[in-house]
Amino acid sequence: MKNILKLFSLVSLLIFFTSCDPSHDIFFKNKTASNVKVKINLEPKAEMEDLKGIQTRDSIVFILKKDSIGHISFGIGNWSEKQLNLVTKLIKTIEIETSDIKTVYKSKKAIFSVLKENVHGAINKTDIEINIE
Repeated sequence: MKNILKLFSLVSLLIFFTSCDPSHDIFFKNKTASNVKVKINLEPKAEMEDLKGIQTRDSIVFILKKDSIGHISFGIGNWSEKQLNLVTKLIKTIEIETSDIKTVYKSKKAIFSVLKENVHGAINKTDIEINIE
């Protein structure tokens, strides 16, 4: 009976943690010793409610000080292929400029790759963490 109770408790916890709808976000983390500029240029007709609060005209810009984080929230869910494709279609370019280097992701393939390569999460793939070094 004790084993059945333990098994039931374990299964209940697993169901609870996997059934919650966590937010899925993109984080840009400045791990350099100086300021970093991250500019996400959006497609002209890109419309997404999650971006309206942080976008200025056709772009989203973060000036990140040392050890700071830029954050974009995309509501609840996880980073499935479908979600990555949806966000990739909204983005025209991603520009990351440090004091020494400027990296520009211009093609949809490059944008999709940088997002997909940086997806993290234990069970649900909920975060994209792009570390700028």
